[in-house]
Amino acid sequence: MFTLAGASVRSLTQWWPGGGGGESPNLRDGLSEADITPGIEGFLFTLLIVVMLIVVIRDLAKRMRRMKYRTIAEAELSGEEPEFPGEITPAGISDAQQHARTAAAEARFGSAASASGHQDPADRA
Repeated sequence: MFTLAGASVRSLTQWWPGGGGGESPNLRDGLSEADITPGIEGFLFTLLIVVMLIVVIRDLAKRMRRMKYRTIAEAELSGEEPEFPGEITPAGISDAQQHARTAAAEARFGSAASASGHQDPADRA
């Protein structure tokens, strides 16, 4: 008996020739399953790649940890606060930068902006 649901399941599971359900194809004459599988060589190669990947990742983590500790030690020796990449630190503004901001605000809004005490939106944060 042919049903619409059975036809759609078959079409969804057999998107690759010989795979995904239904009957399995027969091998050509002279071939065995051992001839078409990766065998022990494929397994050993995959194992080698996985072991190498683990060694590389552990070495990377060790180097990153060493860099972090070295940064902390250097900061402590120089008397500074240690800073790490990606750490959010408040930005400092020099006197020259503050003077330039004030001059730009006066040029844009007039001297009333600096006299009335208005601040630049970037300074409020």
